[in-house]
Amino acid sequence: MQKKLVKIYRVCFGFLLITIMGVVALSLRIISFGRLTNFNRKYFVPVFSKFILFCIGIRVDNRLRLEEAERPHFYTFNHNSYLDAFILMCLGLTNTRFLMSEKMLYYLPVTLVALSIGVLYIPTKENRERRLNFFIDLAERIKRERVSIAGSSEGVGGKFNTISEFNRGVYHMALVSDMPIVAIFIHTPVESNPYHDFRPIKSGTVRMELIDIIPTAQWKLENLDTHIEEVRRMYVEKFNSCSEVKIT
Repeated sequence: MQKKLVKIYRVCFGFLLITIMGVVALSLRIISFGRLTNFNRKYFVPVFSKFILFCIGIRVDNRLRLEEAERPHFYTFNHNSYLDAFILMCLGLTNTRFLMSEKMLYYLPVTLVALSIGVLYIPTKENRERRLNFFIDLAERIKRERVSIAGSSEGVGGKFNTISEFNRGVYHMALVSDMPIVAIFIHTPVESNPYHDFRPIKSGTVRMELIDIIPTAQWKLENLDTHIEEVRRMYVEKFNSCSEVKIT
């Protein structure tokens, strides 16, 4: 009983900290007229994210050692947990816009943090025309602002403890923008994964590793589905090497 109460306390305290981080970070962006956005991305939000994860019992083992990109890259990852956004923000990627589904707008504390670092919200698949226009505008923004993009290949519909089918939109974006793909694998222990809900979780270590950096300069639009499947296969192989449950 006591252990359960401690876990519940950790989750509630975590939400409180997320709200505080969002309010402070968004205030910094507003009062600086956007000039502190990269400060939030590189310093404030990563440090606070690590602290929040620590408070709920999650340690982040970052094995990526990514260097500052001189050109726009597409940072993508497997999406198995609601913790993923905060785990990725620990990287401190500057000049990078995270992609997030519009469905996440309902979570006000997370939305505050997202606005503080300039997250871009993707229209849901039900809004096909708006979604298409979003990616068209995003490709233009990448070329104009020379900004990197970070987003899940599986989208918001990623399933628990597996690798879901990959979304085509983000890979089409990477192709037309000539962005190398930085494939990041996040290994979250099943017992420490609050994917289905925000239930109390067991303490554990989440590991981030680099699968590969994949150039897209030679990709062809007519072969895009094949290229996507090749990237997904890399994730499946990595998943199978880390999990007792094997997938195809």
